[in-house]
Amino acid sequence: MQIAELEDQIGLKLLERTTRSVTPTPDGALLLERVQNSIRSLEDGISEARDAAERRMGRVVFGCAPTLAAGTLAPVLTQFRSRFPKVALQVREVTSNDLLSAVRQREIDFGITPFVQAKSDLVFKRLLREPLVALASRDHFEDLPETLSRDLLSRLPLLVMQGMPVIVLQDERETPAMLTEYLERSGRSLNIACSVRQAATLVDLATSGLGIGLVPKLAVPAQMPEHVRVLSLSEPEVVRDIGIATLKGEVLSKPALALAGMFKSQLSGGLSNLSVSQIIS
Repeated sequence: MQIAELEDQIGLKLLERTTRSVTPTPDGALLLERVQNSIRSLEDGISEARDAAERRMGRVVFGCAPTLAAGTLAPVLTQFRSRFPKVALQVREVTSNDLLSAVRQREIDFGITPFVQAKSDLVFKRLLREPLVALASRDHFEDLPETLSRDLLSRLPLLVMQGMPVIVLQDERETPAMLTEYLERSGRSLNIACSVRQAATLVDLATSGLGIGLVPKLAVPAQMPEHVRVLSLSEPEVVRDIGIATLKGEVLSKPALALAGMFKSQLSGGLSNLSVSQIIS
């Protein structure tokens, strides 16, 4: 826009023009000062944004739920360090609720977590789907079939994890539910022998024969005692989605995106030999 056009638009004379010089009027000088201040503020904002982007490129902070950390973190972090040797990496092993709070407060760039119900301020991108399995001691539960139905589970002493969200797959539908809510749909009174917070605790209890332990497949240790069977669940199938939780509108840096991809590959590898798993591409 030309100065003359601006003068016509606002109805003020901004410049004194003579054959020898052009000088701002008092109104023009005031406008010039305001415009210069705005330009400086814009330049400062761009500079701060650039600095923040550079800092993010040199650092990745992420959170990971405890049930996903064991057996997963070490190979992923080794691979990341090899690819990005100059990028500082910080890990927070926290519960899902604390992880989501950290995402909201921008304390972490993203979190690797089980399924998150739709939140207005968060985005959950599914990486893979893992089944729930049952752990049963041969010494205490001898005649169980390889696959357990919900009806059969309702007649057994169960070991469950508190507040575990699952997805029930039945009749080509996916129904989110809490694990205990799903079990109660059998119409029978549940026999919950013990409810715990950590998967490792549940595995120990199941190994001791205190009940049938219901855990995500990725939480099962690679080396289990010979007397412990790992059984499938069916009628219906019960799974858990694993994914990345980020703040809505947040753009991850290149190293952060690469780290998320490494997690997907590592977690998928942990399920590669399990037919009921569904890896999300």
